[in-house]
Amino acid sequence: MTTYEILLIAGAVILALTLLFPRLERRSRKRKGRDPYLEALRHLVSGEEDTAYDCLVETVRSDISNIDAYIILGDILRRRGDVERALKVHRDVTIRSDLTRAVLNLVLKSLALDYAALQRWKSAERTLIELDRISRDDIWPRLQLLKVYEAQRNWSAAFQLGRQLAGEPEVSGSRLARYRIEQAGILVAQMSYHKARIILKEALKYDPACTEAYLAIGDTYDEEGRTEDAVEWWEKMVDEVPERAIEAFPRLENSLYKLGAFSHMADIYTRHLSANPDSAEAALALSHLYERKGEVGEAIEVLQNHRPHVQDAHLLNQAIARLCYKSGEIDKALELVFGASIPHTVDEAEPAHSPAAPDAAVEDPLVEDEAVELEGDKEEFTL
Repeated sequence: MTTYEILLIAGAVILALTLLFPRLERRSRKRKGRDPYLEALRHLVSGEEDTAYDCLVETVRSDISNIDAYIILGDILRRRGDVERALKVHRDVTIRSDLTRAVLNLVLKSLALDYAALQRWKSAERTLIELDRISRDDIWPRLQLLKVYEAQRNWSAAFQLGRQLAGEPEVSGSRLARYRIEQAGILVAQMSYHKARIILKEALKYDPACTEAYLAIGDTYDEEGRTEDAVEWWEKMVDEVPERAIEAFPRLENSLYKLGAFSHMADIYTRHLSANPDSAEAALALSHLYERKGEVGEAIEVLQNHRPHVQDAHLLNQAIARLCYKSGEIDKALELVFGASIPHTVDEAEPAHSPAAPDAAVEDPLVEDEAVELEGDKEEFTL
């Protein structure tokens, strides 16, 4: 037997052993009652992902036909941040010719998540469209596709798809309204105000409490010099979405001032407070408006009337104290700030320690100094 023949036979034996060894090893493991793939699944259920990963590696080394193990391996790699390797594992699975529809669905889902993690949005979009084509009644691909459109800021596509998914828990009216708001923003940047308003008004059909739409509609009118129309929409927002009315107040004040109708602002605040007496912001704004007109008494009265309705009256108390001090009511201002009547003369001071000598007034230099300072120079007192 020649040397070549010996080498040929030896190579054949080695090849046979190489092909046979995995099968023998699997049989040996089964005889011992150990299956690394089942162990991997148990570790995954227990949250022991690192141990599961080791078992899955062992599985695919001994059984390259276990496609589920490859898919799970890739998913673990993606969660670990090794997304490129995860993508390679999943793409290698897709080129197999023996994939069932169920397995193809699984691997395409993983592949779409890989592309999304890498922010390769076009590839993710194509994968999800293909997955949606073959997955029939599964809504997952379209929900993920919606996120991909959002990431690409493709608001038109997102709105069209979202409208098809309307009624699903994940696709609310406010989400559809947001897509319209974003589309309108692009038109506003192009100064296409009329077209923007059409879309913004449509947004309100999906979400009647969409404050961004009310504000933006008014802004577009204001940009065109149609201030009265702008005021109308901002007032409408105050009435329709009172909890967010504070966002419209500055626009209304500025526009009404330009129109020479600033007195109407008091009507807006009063109407809003009638329906929402707990609105500290509106009470403070109306009070400030009266103060600017020099009507300090009315400013204080507004705050006092609404103080019982406000959950946290701290800001209102501060404002009342400031106004009282401004109008010369020092005692009342001190009482509001410190929570009790504070005497500011020596004769009014209570005994500091013992009531044993009622006829002898106890002098408190701190109180006396404070009184002198307040009486001497009121500007030293600030809130």
